[in-house]
Amino acid sequence: MKIRLAVVSALVIAAHVVLANGGPLAALPWIGDGLPDRNGADWYEEDPAPEFKAEFVLPPGVTETKIHFVCAGFGSFSLDGSYMNPDGLDTLWTPYDKTVYSTTTRTIRVTDATNTVFVRLGNGFYNLPPLRFWGHRLFREVVAHGRPCFKMAIDGVERPLEWKWRKTNVIRNSVYLGTEIDATRPEDTEWKPAVVVKGPKGKIVEWPSTHPGMISPDVHHGTARWLKEGEVQVVDFGVNASGVPEFVFRSEARGTRVEIVYGERLNADGTVNVLTQTAGQIKRGNGGPGAPHVACQRDVYICGGRGATALPSNVESFTPPFTWHVFRYAEIRGAKHLLGTGDATRTVRSMLSLKEKAPAAKAFKTENKDLAAIHEMCRRTFQANLIGGVQSDCPGRERLGYGGDIVSTYEAYMLNWDMRAIYLKILQDFADEASDDGWLTETAPYVGIAVKGEGGRSGPVSWALAVPELIDGLLRHYNETKALDFYPVCTRYIRQLAAKHPDGLIPQCIGDHEALQRAPDGVTATAHWYRFVSLTAGFAKRLGRLDDATEFAALAAKIKAAFAAKYVKDGIVANGTQSAQAIGLYLGLVPQDQVAAAERQLVKAIEEKGYGPTTGIFSTRYMLMYLSEHGRVDIARKIVLHKGFPGWLHMLERGATTLWETWKESDNVYSNCHPMFGSVDEWILRFGK
Repeated sequence: MKIRLAVVSALVIAAHVVLANGGPLAALPWIGDGLPDRNGADWYEEDPAPEFKAEFVLPPGVTETKIHFVCAGFGSFSLDGSYMNPDGLDTLWTPYDKTVYSTTTRTIRVTDATNTVFVRLGNGFYNLPPLRFWGHRLFREVVAHGRPCFKMAIDGVERPLEWKWRKTNVIRNSVYLGTEIDATRPEDTEWKPAVVVKGPKGKIVEWPSTHPGMISPDVHHGTARWLKEGEVQVVDFGVNASGVPEFVFRSEARGTRVEIVYGERLNADGTVNVLTQTAGQIKRGNGGPGAPHVACQRDVYICGGRGATALPSNVESFTPPFTWHVFRYAEIRGAKHLLGTGDATRTVRSMLSLKEKAPAAKAFKTENKDLAAIHEMCRRTFQANLIGGVQSDCPGRERLGYGGDIVSTYEAYMLNWDMRAIYLKILQDFADEASDDGWLTETAPYVGIAVKGEGGRSGPVSWALAVPELIDGLLRHYNETKALDFYPVCTRYIRQLAAKHPDGLIPQCIGDHEALQRAPDGVTATAHWYRFVSLTAGFAKRLGRLDDATEFAALAAKIKAAFAAKYVKDGIVANGTQSAQAIGLYLGLVPQDQVAAAERQLVKAIEEKGYGPTTGIFSTRYMLMYLSEHGRVDIARKIVLHKGFPGWLHMLERGATTLWETWKESDNVYSNCHPMFGSVDEWILRFGK
């Protein structure tokens, strides 16, 4: 649906207005280019990214001020044409109609009486393409969306700002599909009046000034080789990671089209394999009208010819804004004169909260090369999945904040970095998505995925568990009492779910995902239901809400008794697999008089597989931690250092530099950069030295 927008001759903003609630940005209008929204096949047509500018004057003698900036989409700003974070990836993805974060507040110095500020916007997660993920799921129908827009306030500015805008030569940009720049097109010289747009409805929240800041970007230099002389080059960056690449060319003929595709693996013929990070498994024209036949990560640069950039007249460079890619390899077609080794680089950027290592990571030392290699593989995977303010499942084909992945790995993340700010933000995402109906969603932001929950938007209980787990983790690691603000989210959810399952058993769930021998789904669901209620009972006690504490403690006891009656007999939990035994033991659901027998069964299940893990994303963590916390570090160590399939060393032996989504290797479906099995790093940092 197209919305008519009001165009003003000169956009007037009182930039000095400051509100107690929401800061200086709350009362300002959203600014955009005023063009109609695109929702169908026309989304994929050329749509140049907009650039905005406004002049401002500071009072006499003032040489320093603060700029406050927020945008829906990706955005960056500049005072002198040199954009800070020009890719715009500092912007956080949120449920935009509930909360929008202002992540960029900069103190700037000025020397001139009159100054000009510039803003560039990309689509980001606010203007997602109408891709039909897996051929049928349209995120854009569910998430708040629109054309990218922004607000800006400048401290001390007395004269209202007048915004104007123009089109740039970034003619396409998509967080999932990549960016296209046409360097033959001069950017518009005509600046048109800016437009007041509807924008997202969410409350504007300033990102906490106490967050540790962005980690210093890692730069990897690629090694280029010709696959087909003069036509196709492949660049190997050595490791798989999320990154924003930079390619430098000797100038091609004006209008030459250079196409770059990215992948985590190579095909047998040496070309780049795009299939493990193709958006939504769109590989056969199943992405909807106008969508690419294969929705891989692809950038295009149309050369401007000699003198097209500020570089020497015979050189051009290309760095795609408003996107990132996950890749080890890049395949370049059309550039006959890509400069050699050392001239193709990838800057690996991570989320805002990763500057400081946590004490466990600082202290970690090991002489075991295998443990060190697994640790680095985990850290690289974690860092690759913290862009956009979402702890994602994978940085390529989905980029979604699944609760189950968080439950599996949040301890490992916290042992590596200061995660306070990012996990409080993620809790807010889940709270925002639950604010209307009380149900916790499978992903936050919610994109329409709701598998084996309670119907509607509700996700499975094991994925909802991310909320109390994060509250508990923030309290234990940082004594971060702000986490308790989300206590009502837990209580509302518990009372709704308890009413639907009065016997205490939850039969449906996605279960112990990716286990080779999995516990029945009801085991995982009910065990995590017990964990959810038990944690919340503890929060209630800490808050002094004794009636709640009594209510939830009684409910937890009821769930535990129901679990034992249905699933535990003579120490055997359900089917007696590693998965089932670890879940029952670690989460405290085995009756005390059967614990010894249950432990023997767990060890037996491990030994029968030659110490190879057959566990899923939850029970892998539970198995390693239970064994180690109960005097059997030796067995856990054998599991971690198991050689051959399945295991982490098998991934490394097969050339992996980031964790696979599955124990089994995949070159055509599953992500090669997936944190779920990274719970092993928690074990390494606590017991593996």
